[in-house]
Amino acid sequence: MTSFKREFLTSYGWDDFFESQCPAVLKNNLVIGRVINEERNLYRIQTDKEHFIQAKISGKMQYEAISRVDYPAVGDWVLCDPSGVIHFIFERKNILQRKKVGEVSEIQILASNVDYVFIATSVNSDLNYGRLERYLTFAWESKAEPVILLTKADLEEDIDNVILGVESRCPNVWVHALAKDHFEEASFLRRYLGSGKTSVIVGSSGVGKSTLVNFLIGKEIIATQEVRSDDDKGRHTTTSRAMYESVYGGLIIDTPGMRELQFSDHQEGLSHQFGDIEELIGQCRFNNCHHQSEVGCAVLKALDEGELLPERWKSYQKIQREVGHEMRKTNKWLMAEQRKIWKKRSIESRQKYKGWQ
Repeated sequence: MTSFKREFLTSYGWDDFFESQCPAVLKNNLVIGRVINEERNLYRIQTDKEHFIQAKISGKMQYEAISRVDYPAVGDWVLCDPSGVIHFIFERKNILQRKKVGEVSEIQILASNVDYVFIATSVNSDLNYGRLERYLTFAWESKAEPVILLTKADLEEDIDNVILGVESRCPNVWVHALAKDHFEEASFLRRYLGSGKTSVIVGSSGVGKSTLVNFLIGKEIIATQEVRSDDDKGRHTTTSRAMYESVYGGLIIDTPGMRELQFSDHQEGLSHQFGDIEELIGQCRFNNCHHQSEVGCAVLKALDEGELLPERWKSYQKIQREVGHEMRKTNKWLMAEQRKIWKKRSIESRQKYKGWQ
């Protein structure tokens, strides 16, 4: 591997974790690249600083795929040939995922192999603690570090007080304020977007994500629209996930604004975000405590003494019910999908056998 190629790989996040997978998968004629765009089953693969390949997955990969996680996603490292066929996806460090909108229990990968998750929310009526806790649950599940960005900070006279409020409700998370015309003063961004680092930005439509990403990449690539004055909501301007090189040397992944944020298997993220509440639950006198009127309930005691905010307790209960419901539904769906796959392969095997006779 040339030193030029090595320099590119390192700047795009390649490290020993991916290097260790190479001996088993590297073949002649295949090149290493990172997925920087995904749209309609087509993938743009960056193979060096100046070149990319427009690619699709191989027939073998498509045949062996069981669920969405078996397909490439923005942020993946892959092996592809010069003709534009992806043959291998490197094992991921992490994925940021949500349940696909609708009744189907399939997941949607928003990004993979990321170091930081920027959760953007404006300080107008979009600022909602319950929604922030939902985003944080998703972020912690991915094992990437969440960072809250309070956009349009110029609209708030006492932004320091807003920051303190968010920090008290969302402990152990970095919180930063951003004013639209003063992005260049946000020196903290360099910390998360240095060479070799990858960040993904998520949030509702109209919070200023596209404007921020345009600043971070130094180009007006992503279309932006003004927020409607009647309801503070923006329109979807980003329609697909894409990765860009930032002015600080690292990478930023832009995602479409999300109207719905549905959970799949996010139990670990829930436990991380609400670790204090789950610790209280473990202190209850009875293992089957419903936290309603039981004697010795640690949760009720914390609520009475003001150590636990009622809003935070309600937020935990709501997310916990959703996660539990989706986990039960997902297990049934996966079993059904697995049966379909084996039935399909069994029929194909019988047809091949008849052809040999």
